[in-house]
Amino acid sequence: MKSNKLSRRALLGLGGVLLAGATTFAANAQPTYPSRPVKLIVPFPAGTSPDVIARLWGEEFTKATAQAVVVENRPGASTIIAAQAAANAAPDGYTLLWTVNNTFSINPYVYKKLPYKAEDFAAVTRILSVPYVLVTSSESKIRSLPDLIREAKARPDAMTYASAGIGQDTHVAMARLLGEAGVSMTHVPYKDYFLPDVIARRVDVAFDASTGAIPQVKAGKVRALGVSSPKRIAGLPDVPAIAEIVPGFVGDSWHGIFAPKGTPEPVLASLLAQSQKIVAQAAFRAKLEGYGLTPVGEPPEAFSRFLDEDARAWAKVVKDNHITAE
Repeated sequence: MKSNKLSRRALLGLGGVLLAGATTFAANAQPTYPSRPVKLIVPFPAGTSPDVIARLWGEEFTKATAQAVVVENRPGASTIIAAQAAANAAPDGYTLLWTVNNTFSINPYVYKKLPYKAEDFAAVTRILSVPYVLVTSSESKIRSLPDLIREAKARPDAMTYASAGIGQDTHVAMARLLGEAGVSMTHVPYKDYFLPDVIARRVDVAFDASTGAIPQVKAGKVRALGVSSPKRIAGLPDVPAIAEIVPGFVGDSWHGIFAPKGTPEPVLASLLAQSQKIVAQAAFRAKLEGYGLTPVGEPPEAFSRFLDEDARAWAKVVKDNHITAE
């Protein structure tokens, strides 16, 4: 007569089957991401270029997932305030950082101490590249980049250029151009938007993001002397790339999405997949290109390699020009 008692081996085998089943059930029971609204921290005020594009992305993300994207504007301190808030957020995919090159490619070399580091984040994707447009007043006698270089060489430090502040991308990009062109000008940092003073000829020239510069160029208020991209951009097809005059020059910024370190891989994969679908949409790309922006949508591996190269390039500019901020 067989015993009704299960052997130890049978019990262990049954336990393994039950454990595997329970693990599978638990995994399957996890809610699909996203299951609630997603907060997107943007380090700039409402209405600025990063804010506008982040909201466009958010609208498409909401359409695809039926979950709202709540943009939280945390401007100030060269993106540091926003980056710190995002780094300290729960790593669950429900707080993300939408930021630009200052955060990881410039700030670590301009500031002696930061409340965050690149290792605090997981790079999700670079959404787009941001060309800068070198502009002067439409009433200026400077009609081209060669004109500007000749004038600056003839009068070292007499000409002026504006930026959004010491160590800001518009400052560092101009320092890079001046260094590669072999000329010097006087820097005039601003806390507020500087283009009105360029238009009024209080300052000679400035780099401005394509999103802000293109409307002013088309309105006839400023003259575009060049764009910072390796090639001409669709929004200003008649304006030369600066590299046509200063070979090798590149000065673009970018917009990218980051999550706090420790965010689960399935969540990161979902964010990437949704973002790449959005960037691939013809209507979304057309909107970006209308602002003079270049769609990218690269995966984390390529984005991380790009970030390393970008940081090395800007670190050299900061060091060569002794740019520091407190």
